[in-house]
Amino acid sequence: MRFRAQTPEYEALYRCTRYCYHIARPVLGFLPRTRESQKILVNLLHNSLADAGEEFSLSKQFLIETLKFGDQDLLNRWTNSYLDLAWLMVHENLSNSFAGFILENWQVSPYIIHHVPKSAGTSLCQLVYSQGYSIFYPQTNFAMMCQSNGLFGFGEQLIEFERTRQDRLYLSGHFNLPEMLASLGNHGRCPGVSLVRSPVESISSAIRYVWTMVEQHHPVLVEIYSPLVPRQLTEIREAAQSGDPTTLAAMREMVDAILQTTSFQENYDELLCQHYYNDQIDDIYSLANLFANYQDIIPILNPADDMELIRRQLRIEGELPRANASLFSHAQLVRACGGEPAFRTMVAAKVFHSSEIYGALAVVRSLRLGSQPPAEDEPLQTTG
Repeated sequence: MRFRAQTPEYEALYRCTRYCYHIARPVLGFLPRTRESQKILVNLLHNSLADAGEEFSLSKQFLIETLKFGDQDLLNRWTNSYLDLAWLMVHENLSNSFAGFILENWQVSPYIIHHVPKSAGTSLCQLVYSQGYSIFYPQTNFAMMCQSNGLFGFGEQLIEFERTRQDRLYLSGHFNLPEMLASLGNHGRCPGVSLVRSPVESISSAIRYVWTMVEQHHPVLVEIYSPLVPRQLTEIREAAQSGDPTTLAAMREMVDAILQTTSFQENYDELLCQHYYNDQIDDIYSLANLFANYQDIIPILNPADDMELIRRQLRIEGELPRANASLFSHAQLVRACGGEPAFRTMVAAKVFHSSEIYGALAVVRSLRLGSQPPAEDEPLQTTG
């Protein structure tokens, strides 16, 4: 597949990106991913563009209407100067428009991999990568762009895409599904999967993830969850393996401390509401209508059991890599919390609406595939 510009401005954007990437590539490997580095990169690109004197004509209308560019500061001063182009090249808004750019200018088939956190999405993306395809992740802010693709997000994605198999583009991430489908327009009518786990199981996995990362001195999470002390977590976890009531009580206190932190609540409370509801989709009936309108998107409630369905939907091969990094299992967690019923009671307020959504997704899946939904009281199927 080759680039076939649909408009002169798409052609200008492509040429400008390729030129600027050639200039920036020598420094991208050692510049820290910070705003200061972004300014350094802008100065480098500005000077190089000015010295070359080549014209790359991009109108404000193209940025707004075609690329959906949203930075009003840059738009308000836009004159298509070399400085404007330099800032555009390193902007997260441009990086976030990459999927639309590819879908409009290549003969490529899109596939959606929507995944709620802790639902095996990372493992599935690793499997897709291993088969030579690139994956687009939404990059709605500077930090997300740097994490996914670095300081030159749009250029990095373009170079990676042109080095991989170009007949498909996989759109993946922890995005809001209704908003992503709406943003894709007609391109949203494509095959895909929506990976989700039971809300209680997701909370369990999230607790164990936070505990593990803090205990292993992850710099960001240690700062976010500052009341937790890594060495203390190690001592409590190791002592709790004996089943001593005192150490189990200490572990339960640490679990409760994690649940009460602002960061945990923002990221994991009512997790499914964050990924399936928006201003238009705000109850299970409108959610069911969404899936009725997008028949090729199938909810996946247990990736391990539905692997054949996933392979068929995404046209891939192989098995999911095992990627469980928790230092202790779900069974150890619920034992510290007083058993499964006690743990469910402990987190009930955090999953009330999400549990309703999960039930609706089970019904959608059942109707779509002609199978029976899992029983409401079915025990958790966990891998540790």
